[in-house]
Amino acid sequence: MTAAICTRARPEQLARALESLCAQRVPAAEILVIDNAPLDDAAERAVARACPAARYVVEPIPGLDFARNRALAEATGDIVAFLDDDAVASPGWVGAIRAAFENAPSLGVCTGRVEALAVRTAGQRLFEANGGYGRGDRRIRLPADARRRLRGLPAPLIAWAVSVGNGASLAVRRDYARQLGGFDEALDLGDVLPGGGDLDMIWRMLQAGHEVVYEPDALAWHEHRQSVSDAVEQIAGHQRALLAFLAKSVRQASGRTQAELLAFLCWRLLKPGVRLAARGIGRDPLPARALLRVWKECWVGLSAYGRACRTAQQRRMEHGSQRSAAATRIAAPDRTPTAQTGTAHTNRAVTEHVM
Repeated sequence: MTAAICTRARPEQLARALESLCAQRVPAAEILVIDNAPLDDAAERAVARACPAARYVVEPIPGLDFARNRALAEATGDIVAFLDDDAVASPGWVGAIRAAFENAPSLGVCTGRVEALAVRTAGQRLFEANGGYGRGDRRIRLPADARRRLRGLPAPLIAWAVSVGNGASLAVRRDYARQLGGFDEALDLGDVLPGGGDLDMIWRMLQAGHEVVYEPDALAWHEHRQSVSDAVEQIAGHQRALLAFLAKSVRQASGRTQAELLAFLCWRLLKPGVRLAARGIGRDPLPARALLRVWKECWVGLSAYGRACRTAQQRRMEHGSQRSAAATRIAAPDRTPTAQTGTAHTNRAVTEHVM
């Protein structure tokens, strides 16, 4: 199993995350750091300081899913477990994820329980009040458990798929993910489209006939945004990305699945309005202005995926021969890691590829 951290411009948080991976009761066979479009060598120095055994690789194209695909291309493990750079893994995180895959040969994705690292500030408290990342202490196995009620109501598989975790703690069976073409690089593009790649991978795994498991024993803690404005920005961005992912999925589906996706998309468009009504009688944690912002971003998300695809393609073209290794190798699995020499500090790979 490879434990992977995709990072950008967060050397202090990266060092903290790496320290948690180095303190696992069951160690990962490999720790891989993908530095996404770095502006300096701060992340490389953080790796050398906090976890000398980790392998450091640069992905030059900006975008989280470019980095995730680079991790799939570089990893030597059959399982690639992603931990956000602003998260901290519990000592049993690796062991719980590994056990989940060992116990289920058809398992494609395992998400872990993610709780707040701290709730000291108003922004962190608001994010948690809005639902946070926590999904409880009960294991969920999809598609089998989709027959159960979700929050007391019958729900389609897509509703379960977007409710069983997120990319802060997400592991994939490497070969299955590569057979699907890897993560969608038009998602998780930062300001352009801040999210969606994790949900998209979960959904495509389910549609390909693989299982998805939420494993509460794979516990990690996430550092939420501290200010209220940043928390609202993140919540609104997540909703824009969710609607972009749903709009993409509706276009690609057919039959009953398409109908269920479309119905769920319509509900997600209406949901902020329902929440606004609830806010009017004091039953929603978000301020009315924040809910209006969320509602607006939902509608923006409907047409965001096409623009994001064009942005992703433009970034590939701009980087030319430094194109992501994942973009050229994703269809041909290769278990040989990029060559390294010397000590951990020189354990650095920046591979150039001709388009």
